[in-house]
Amino acid sequence: MTEKHEQHNLAGIALVLTGIGALTVMDSVAKWLVGAHYSVMQILAFRGWIIVAGMLFLVPRLGGLAALKTARPGGHVLRIAVGFFAPYLFFSSLKTMPLADTTVIFFGGATFLMTALSVPLFKERVGAHRWAAICVGFVGVLIAAQPGSSVFQADAFYALGSGAAYALMMLATRWLGPSEGVFRQVFYFNLGLAVIGSASLPLVFVPMPMADFGIVLSMAALAVSGHYCTTKAFGLAPVGLLAPFEYSALVWSAILGYVFWDDIPGHPVLAGAGIIVASGVYLAHRETLAARRKKHAAREAMLVADPVPVVVAIEAENP
Repeated sequence: MTEKHEQHNLAGIALVLTGIGALTVMDSVAKWLVGAHYSVMQILAFRGWIIVAGMLFLVPRLGGLAALKTARPGGHVLRIAVGFFAPYLFFSSLKTMPLADTTVIFFGGATFLMTALSVPLFKERVGAHRWAAICVGFVGVLIAAQPGSSVFQADAFYALGSGAAYALMMLATRWLGPSEGVFRQVFYFNLGLAVIGSASLPLVFVPMPMADFGIVLSMAALAVSGHYCTTKAFGLAPVGLLAPFEYSALVWSAILGYVFWDDIPGHPVLAGAGIIVASGVYLAHRETLAARRKKHAAREAMLVADPVPVVVAIEAENP
């Protein structure tokens, strides 16, 4: 590995940790707002319009209205329709559930469904090792949610549904493809959330003091910075390297829940989180090994075809 690649990997790790931290802090802000009796729809509407206004400010610097021109408006509508329930259900579950519990259940549900649906939708091959890790991770979700126990909350279904909606949104993102770009997808998604949330304001609106509006403003800033950092990270470093660091959200949520609400995750939540993290790390390890095998096979094939350029490339990569 060259020094440049090492620097990119380290930068990617730093960015994904920063991004996940920002998004988890945003979730804690959302928990405070719903605890202050603001409707989730009002929060989504205000946050959405703030993000849209900020992005419109950047449009002239990105080439004008061409930055917003899309060839697949129907695809964006579909992504908004399924993705809306990710923040709506997640924030709704925060009304009664600790932040750490919600985050654990969300991660497990999203990972399981995203992998399962990638097979029929994108014809991806999911091997036995990956399925085993995904199923073990889902067992971690069941342990954390404790269905059938006296402490089980119906809002756990909200967290699980949020993870499912997030998985569908990510699959829709892949279906739209890189041609639509990150900027357009983020813009239209938040525009959709703002419009949907605003439609319900006549029924749920509660006057918001400027201090609380400032909190929503900070929430929007955290959302944009978090999404930017994570997107940039996955553009710099391999997915297999960065994926395990996404689970830092479980640590962040436990710390923030304890600091602000004196929430201490119970043993089932801690056990479930440990199982989910272990399955995620194992998945990332398998993906890294698979990528190395493909790279090695490609080099061997090139070496057979024309050995000189490959030898020069290997020597340059490992001086």
